[in-house]
Amino acid sequence: MWVLIFWVLVINFLSAQEKFTVKKIVFIGNEKTKKEVIARELSFGVGSQIDTSDLAYSENRVYGTGLFNRVKIWAERDSGDSSIVYVWVNERWYIWPFPILGWKDRDLKKMFYGAGLIHTNFRGRNEKLIFSFALGYDPWIEAEYLNPWVLGSKNLFYSVEVFYQRVKNRSKILEEEFGSFYERHLSFALTFGKRYGLYKRFWGSIGFKEISTTGEVPYMKTLSPSGRDQMFVFGGGFRYDTRDIPIYPSRGFLVSVGYKFNRLVNCDCFFLQGGLEFQGFKKIGIGLIASRFFILNSFGREIPVYSHFYFGYNERIRGYFNDVFEGENIFGGTVEYRIPFVKQKFFKWNKAPLEEFSILRFGVDLVLFGDFGNTWFNREKVLKLRYLSGCGVGINFILPYDLILSVGFARNDTGRGQFFIDFKGGFE
Repeated sequence: MWVLIFWVLVINFLSAQEKFTVKKIVFIGNEKTKKEVIARELSFGVGSQIDTSDLAYSENRVYGTGLFNRVKIWAERDSGDSSIVYVWVNERWYIWPFPILGWKDRDLKKMFYGAGLIHTNFRGRNEKLIFSFALGYDPWIEAEYLNPWVLGSKNLFYSVEVFYQRVKNRSKILEEEFGSFYERHLSFALTFGKRYGLYKRFWGSIGFKEISTTGEVPYMKTLSPSGRDQMFVFGGGFRYDTRDIPIYPSRGFLVSVGYKFNRLVNCDCFFLQGGLEFQGFKKIGIGLIASRFFILNSFGREIPVYSHFYFGYNERIRGYFNDVFEGENIFGGTVEYRIPFVKQKFFKWNKAPLEEFSILRFGVDLVLFGDFGNTWFNREKVLKLRYLSGCGVGINFILPYDLILSVGFARNDTGRGQFFIDFKGGFE
């Protein structure tokens, strides 16, 4: 039924807009942020011939950096067909200690809590320094530094991360046989990359990871009979991203490819994992078509249980929202038609304790959706799998600071219906 509704609503209007030449770009409101950090997100420069749609697109690109509460870009005629473009931003508060309270795997029963310290715009260059820890479900401690722009015009970026976490076993197969157990994950990763133009990024990484388990029969839970896997991890990938806002976009698409090679040092084992993701967003008729498709595969003589893929945790199929499906490979997709019920608007909170918290974004979308996918092990025949699916209707609440709350009703391919509440109304 939802497919029929989509087709009824598919009406696309095209309109031509008058173009003008950019004579000068003026930046306003960026007291801490370097103007080049903003300029590199613009789809135009001085001398470019653009129209008002380019201004709207670049406005969302700058907002999508996460550095600003609000962004406005407009042009004023100067002489002839040339114009001066003004870029106004309202900066967020960039450095603070912050509380951590949430739940893992989109499950309200898996609460965690903690604290951290973050600088989201170190040196005014969108560099990030993060230290955090959490207790409760799957406790962790992490330190990370991200620099998205190294050596100016070279367009290089890098990040360094040290991470430790205790993880409750996710495998229902092993839990039924041996009971519940925990994994301890310790990792160090160094990532380098290069940005080509506005949309393309290549990256490579090297790191070290140690994973150990608790309980009996450790040889069933790790590749090493000792119950402790130590490995070097080498990765690489490519990302092409034209989305205007990474969280809840209104236009553009994403293509991402990445793989990681895991070579154990304490036993003669290795495995390769990775895959492809596509996201697309296009305004059609009175709403927006939003789609996402992904596939992740595992290659190797044996794949450790801690590297299995799942539906029912971070990835979900609405209609099977709380059901867990496990495998060494996973494939899934989502198609949504989002109709603005309350158009996204910015509100001024005059009594905000700090100016950086004074501008808030709200909006409500009615969503018609369809999900599908499945997991499988390497020994299974993919063509003989029964793919799971669900469709339904929901409401997405677009809240300040990039929070998305989704509530709705879904019915799966067996006819079972269910209500759901989710904090992943976007695709990130």
